Amino acid sequence: MERISASIRLGAVVLGSALLGACASSYQQGSTSSPAVTTVNGPVTSSTGTAAYHQQVLQARDNKTAACLQTEVSSGKLLYNSLVVPSGSFQIQADHTADAWRCIDYGNGGQQVWALLDPNSTVGQGISASAEPLGDGLLGIRINQTEDKHFLKVESLVPLSAAEESGQLQSGDLIVAIGEGKDGEMTPTSGQTLQQLVAQMRGEPGTFARLSIMSPGTAGTRDVVLERREQTAEQQAAIQQQQIDALAIKDNSGQFLSPYTSDGVTAEWVNKTINVSMGKATGSAVGGVAGAYAANKVLENVPFGGMLGGFLGSKAGKAVGGNTALEASGGWDFIRSSSDLSFNSMNDMARWLATTHSDKSNFVDVIQAADKIYPGLQTAVANSAR
Repeated sequence: MERISASIRLGAVVLGSALLGACASSYQQGSTSSPAVTTVNGPVTSSTGTAAYHQQVLQARDNKTAACLQTEVSSGKLLYNSLVVPSGSFQIQADHTADAWRCIDYGNGGQQVWALLDPNSTVGQGISASAEPLGDGLLGIRINQTEDKHFLKVESLVPLSAAEESGQLQSGDLIVAIGEGKDGEMTPTSGQTLQQLVAQMRGEPGTFARLSIMSPGTAGTRDVVLERREQTAEQQAAIQQQQIDALAIKDNSGQFLSPYTSDGVTAEWVNKTINVSMGKATGSAVGGVAGAYAANKVLENVPFGGMLGGFLGSKAGKAVGGNTALEASGGWDFIRSSSDLSFNSMNDMARWLATTHSDKSNFVDVIQAADKIYPGLQTAVANSAR
């Protein structure tokens, strides 16, 4: 499929900034009429408005780097901390942890990820507005440097990519050298920065890179030749679905128990809550918002478009349902025994629910019932559906 044009990307950036501004306005109860206060502390820009972050997104898009954002509440206002870092120069997280940044990696097709990064060390690798843009061809490997900086570690493979389709790589493999073309001279990964190594792996679509691979538990190395490809819309959708799927813990060990089971049916504790405590309820405003989620998937390509509930929604729902709701659902022991999926945060659960189950006929009833146990879930789901 055709690559998203620069003008469309710019429109997405502007729309993403507008959405963030609207979210901040709601949170600050109208305080956005005052001029934004912006400060710079080393590589990190902190502002009560979104203009500074907007400019960094544009810079990252033009230079194929990554724009990262982290928020905090200061004096009753939402503060945006942002910076630009090299593409791939961070540790990707499966979910939103307290110290994670939300990064838009334009060096990897605009992929949006939660990431851990050290602002001083990552920016110290050197980025300038005049840096030569990297090629649009990708191998489809998520990487990080090993702790000793000698090798690149394969963290995961991008779906529908050359790396995945080759069947020759897996998580945990180490890249020990990189060569250009099918028979170019190999350059060891040791002694180079992550930014330099990413630049060697990137290139023009249709060209090839050769990787020297060492797998755990095996002796010696092997060469893997991969063709660089431009990321397609189909692949981007698969990446986003992979990220959503990764939010769910495949057992009941998480703090928040899913109202749907792994086979897509309503958990028995939810049925109990609906039948005993709530009765049938329809026409919810949240249902209207969440039900439109599937028709508005384009927002997932807007910076933070599908994540507006992430920074605010994650602060909600720390309390759990009262005794009446718990009794109606069968109590915590029954809830845990009848759920085989769970989540580390309410926001993770809300994103997963809005993406995977909003088309179900009982979705509104289920969310209302679960909200009795996890107050704030309805709001988090609605935010995730924007």
